Amino acid sequence: MKRIITAILILLCIFTASCSENKSENAKMPEKSETVSTTEAPKKTTVHGIDVSSFNGVIDWEKVKSDGIEFAIIRAGGRGYGAEGGIYEDKYASYNLKNAEKQKIDTGVYFFSQAASVKEAEEEAVFVKKTLNGRKIKLPVAYDVERIKGDTSRIDNVKYKDSVKYAKAFLKKINSLGYTPMVYIGEDSILKAEDFKEYKIWYANYGKPYESGYEILQYSKTGKVKGINAEVDLDVIYKQ
Repeated sequence: MKRIITAILILLCIFTASCSENKSENAKMPEKSETVSTTEAPKKTTVHGIDVSSFNGVIDWEKVKSDGIEFAIIRAGGRGYGAEGGIYEDKYASYNLKNAEKQKIDTGVYFFSQAASVKEAEEEAVFVKKTLNGRKIKLPVAYDVERIKGDTSRIDNVKYKDSVKYAKAFLKKINSLGYTPMVYIGEDSILKAEDFKEYKIWYANYGKPYESGYEILQYSKTGKVKGINAEVDLDVIYKQ
């Protein structure tokens, strides 16, 4: 009898241990809590935009908005690069500003300069204000001076230090007129970023990683956006 009782007890112990093991295997593992380091730099968000002029034709801004575009830098006008150097308003400046803003796309403007003196640079800034006609823009007014490829220009013989002086004359004037100044720097532009550390920079850099310190990055000249039949420049703003 004792042997039978002992055998039963042994079987009970084995059965109890087995059940305990099964319960342990089926138990839900506690979820690992996620920790975020406070020393880690916050992720940057990107705001996508374009810059346009009359070369892009008539733009359907409703379609542009539907394609995820959130801001646009619009050419207000320019100065001819011939000897006369007359100032002109971009053919679609008013149309583009009005319709981009209608779609709640933030706007800024740029002026294609060929200023050959401080007086001309300041004249260009005043012209931009006139073109805006009291319109409030959220983004800066940019000064853009570039080499003219395949042709002569009225500023071909202007010394670099003078080009910097004219650019700063424009930027200071724009600031005095109540707008935020910015300078365009790219592979075709005459100016260099290191000479404009006190100003916002709109930087063209195609196919290369983003570098910090720039207000706006122009990263493509051959973009495709709904509502624009021609290729268009693509830009991005990085925000914390």
